[in-house]
Amino acid sequence: MRHKDYRRTNRALLRPARLKLLFHFWLLSSVVLSALSPVIAQRFSLEEWADETRATIDTVDDADLAEDTRFNAPVYLDLPGKDVEVGTREDRERIAQTVALYQALIGRDTIWSLLWTGVESANPLTRDEQYRWNSLRDQDLYNPEHRRKLTAILTRLGIVNLRIGMSNHEIDLADDATWCDHDALIQDLSNAGLNLSLDLHHFGIEDRFRVIAADGTTVGPKSYYLHPDWPDYFARFAGKAFARYGERLKAVTLINEPETTVGFASQSWNGGFPGWDSPLHHFYYIERAIQVAKAAVKARMAIEADLRRSGHRMLFVHTEAAVYKPDWEDFNRFIRFLPSDLILGQDWLMNANLDALAGMPMDEIVGRWQRTSPEQRTSLDWMVENYVVSSQLERAREANRKRLVGLLRDLRDLHLLLQEQYGKSMRADTVFAVDYYAHNEDQGPGGMILEPEPQYYAMQIALGNRAGLYSVMVDYFNRYMMPIMVGETGTPYHHYGARWNQQLLLECARAVKDGIPFLGYTIYPLIDTWGWETALSVPKDQTLLNPGGLFTLDLEVRPFVERLLQSLSGPIQPCGPSDSCPELEVSGKAELAGESL
Repeated sequence: MRHKDYRRTNRALLRPARLKLLFHFWLLSSVVLSALSPVIAQRFSLEEWADETRATIDTVDDADLAEDTRFNAPVYLDLPGKDVEVGTREDRERIAQTVALYQALIGRDTIWSLLWTGVESANPLTRDEQYRWNSLRDQDLYNPEHRRKLTAILTRLGIVNLRIGMSNHEIDLADDATWCDHDALIQDLSNAGLNLSLDLHHFGIEDRFRVIAADGTTVGPKSYYLHPDWPDYFARFAGKAFARYGERLKAVTLINEPETTVGFASQSWNGGFPGWDSPLHHFYYIERAIQVAKAAVKARMAIEADLRRSGHRMLFVHTEAAVYKPDWEDFNRFIRFLPSDLILGQDWLMNANLDALAGMPMDEIVGRWQRTSPEQRTSLDWMVENYVVSSQLERAREANRKRLVGLLRDLRDLHLLLQEQYGKSMRADTVFAVDYYAHNEDQGPGGMILEPEPQYYAMQIALGNRAGLYSVMVDYFNRYMMPIMVGETGTPYHHYGARWNQQLLLECARAVKDGIPFLGYTIYPLIDTWGWETALSVPKDQTLLNPGGLFTLDLEVRPFVERLLQSLSGPIQPCGPSDSCPELEVSGKAELAGESL
């Protein structure tokens, strides 16, 4: 459907269905906003806000649709519900403990415990290996004056929860001085009263893991994430970083968006080996996914060792790009979940009969995928088909089968060791954060291109061309049975920023209503950044500025930010330390029991 057709369909669809645009906002002055804080804050219920928003939309007449409303107001959609799993009693108890931990560390039942933002912290090497990105430097965040201005504005707005990562490639574990820039950055943000969540590996791997052949080229199968020493190195790095900064942190992300990390390393970063179109792509995708999972579990054990010494608990945030591809069944059923499955210890990994796989005659393995109906295929079946059977040589198939079984055994043993030594699984004390942008679904059924502008989003869902945030959020919750938050969302069409974020918050409210324990919402990025249109695969001077930040590079607040905060604020109901604030209703289905921290 062409751009002009979307406009015509949008008008025709919304009027008969009487999906009214929001005209009236609760008004709250910026002076009042600046006075609010996590201590003296406003009671907030996402479901109540959604109900009030819908009621307001229903009272608006088409004739009242002013230009301001078209830019800033969401559309209320009667979303088709999806079955939300209840989970086992063990699932519910684990969820309850994580929710209680979030509420103790971040807060509960206020706008400020809900809202997050994040600093883009990517630092990958480009496809040609000639340019290293450093997003923190690009945003001037090593400048203390710039940081002071940044924290002052965040404090005024009342946005106190902040995700930030590190430029890992700048740090030498043997040289304490190489930490200094990050020391000052994290200290200043923490001293300003911000609740920090630190990404220990955002995007980008150190140069030391590049193996160079005699002719000067990179040895792809042994380099970067495929380097055998990287998981142990990352565990040491994570342990040292946490020992250094842990007291200033509220949360930690071990590996940001592992599916993106694994997939884009094949095409966009670090030489782009072997390429998305290569017949070896899936083979090395699986290798990288297992390496990343080993690194994550080992890093978690290093942090748990530090927490045992201190007697503290830490919130972990597992971020993942929430993607759906309507015409690619294998991606939707297996690929988009595989790195998280391996990191989080999904049941198919922990319960797989690897002895049977090791002893199965190869002629039974070859053709098994085709003989199995699509609905009965498993993630392990997909791995075997694309790691073992994909080779045409019998000797290579036997070697690959032996290696795959060994890799999966080693990874499973790490999960068991974490449980044995620390009494924790990778899902304990962990929130699953779905990162969702319009371009996460770039194509609809039949390959139709989906326009990414926010004004088309609701119409695309209503037409069945886009799954939308609610739908993919349910997919990830049902699979992992973990509390959910939005780890990233935003739009470069910033004039529609208030509309985009309210639209997605309405879907989050629907998820809460359907029983999903939902905790936080991250508007991302905090500051404009470069190169997203090329996935940071080429040098900065070949890219464009992404104007999707809450702030410009000069730290000017975009108009949509305060408008969004105003739309969420409503009448003020102070909730201070002496008040009895109601428990956050995170799930109607789970038995949530509090825990003493």
